[in-house]
Amino acid sequence: MWRRLAVLDRVPRQTIYLLMFLACGLPFFFDVRLPLYVWPETRAVFEVTDSTPTDKVVLICSNWVQGSQGENWPQYEALVSHLMMRGIKFVVVAVDSDPLAPQFSERVNERQAAKYGRKYGVDWVNLGMVRGAPLIMASIGRNIKSVFPRDYRGYSTNDAEKLPILRNITGAADFQILWAIEYQPSLDWMVWLDPAGRVPVAFGSAGIVTTSWYPYISSGQMKGMMAGIRGAAEYETLVRNKYGKRYDEDGLRGGRLLVPLAFGHLVIISFILLGNLGMIAKRRAAKEAGR
Repeated sequence: MWRRLAVLDRVPRQTIYLLMFLACGLPFFFDVRLPLYVWPETRAVFEVTDSTPTDKVVLICSNWVQGSQGENWPQYEALVSHLMMRGIKFVVVAVDSDPLAPQFSERVNERQAAKYGRKYGVDWVNLGMVRGAPLIMASIGRNIKSVFPRDYRGYSTNDAEKLPILRNITGAADFQILWAIEYQPSLDWMVWLDPAGRVPVAFGSAGIVTTSWYPYISSGQMKGMMAGIRGAAEYETLVRNKYGKRYDEDGLRGGRLLVPLAFGHLVIISFILLGNLGMIAKRRAAKEAGR
């Protein structure tokens, strides 16, 4: 028996790659849904965002580009689709990021606005990118228009006719929550934007760095987060469960990407177990042959 099991120690890598390809690829051709437990940190930021009063605005620092779009894009689109569906106004900025960051976020904004009939300057505004963190974060907290005299499209941020969304916006106190979405958001947002701690802070980040945020969530400095692809899928689930058919999920990526991710992990774990079983069997077989 041990000699037969010992072959598991020599599984060809081509076999592993093929199974990984099938596990990650097939879910894109079949509609597969996995049961999903929503983590408390995702639920907390959903509830704060969803309860935004009509006289408040959500601030989003969108620093993701092509290098982190695999995880950040689904997070950003889950958030923006929720805001657009609810009619919650939001302001998008990029700080010390790639110059293409505003372009990436604006594509998502325009796609979701077309679904829900939202208008630029009224329901959202993209202020473009600025450099100079962390001091620039403090300036945003005091007077965002002094940091961004013009928006991404070239309109003056003091032009109430073109950008009525900014008419009553000055600094941090006028925002319901700050979302920072990028591979690894900066902790400086918790220190510099609003030192008094009046504005809740939430992050959307790559799954591999999310363990860094738990001490700040436990202390209350952060309201919560979206953790990788799973966080985006959880956020979509919360919106769908509350609003049903009002929520247009066409094109959203969180729940769709979670399935190949889970299947890929399953393949990896399976081969780790089989490889260890093969190694043990190989040693046992050698020991029996030496008797």
